Amino acid sequence: MNGQSAKSWDERYLATESMWSLEPNQFVLEALSELPVGSMIDLAGGEGRNALWFAKRGWQVENVEFSMVALDRFLAREQKLTLAKPVITNHADATSVVFGSEPDLTLIAYLQLPWNQLELALNNVLAQQKTGVMFGVWHSLLNLTKGFGGPPFAELLPSGSQLEAWALSKGLNFEVSDRTREVSTDSGVKTALDVTLLVRL
Repeated sequence: MNGQSAKSWDERYLATESMWSLEPNQFVLEALSELPVGSMIDLAGGEGRNALWFAKRGWQVENVEFSMVALDRFLAREQKLTLAKPVITNHADATSVVFGSEPDLTLIAYLQLPWNQLELALNNVLAQQKTGVMFGVWHSLLNLTKGFGGPPFAELLPSGSQLEAWALSKGLNFEVSDRTREVSTDSGVKTALDVTLLVRL
């Protein structure tokens, strides 16, 4: 994925104690916190900040991740919790993964891939999930020139129009939204520009 190997992602994770925030994404909470408990896939879930939030609320979670280092950290964090159901790990590429079971929810948080690869990942989800909700959040193409953080490469930043065109081509019931997110830095609060996709299957 993204022209990077699993080894390169392992090296990125090893370079820091925790690559991402330990808290779930704000847009994930806003869109999904009221869903009835079920099973969920966290696609490219990293160290599991979103998946573990769901697991603590009784969900059956499966973290699909390219990096074994990230999955090991996910499991280490899971062991410190008392969960109703054990978590599942799936060491796989997001564009071609085979899910362990059909989910009620698929979450795709900041899977920043070239569009042709991201489209493969989205199509792969649809091929395996027939009902429920799919929710994605990405650093937006708008963020490249007007926002803070995220990859500095346009090819890794989807636009709302790309996501909308894809969803329309599949005949989906969906919402695409441009969102702003505040990021605290040493030089003050910055604004990041994200885009979200909510699909009801």
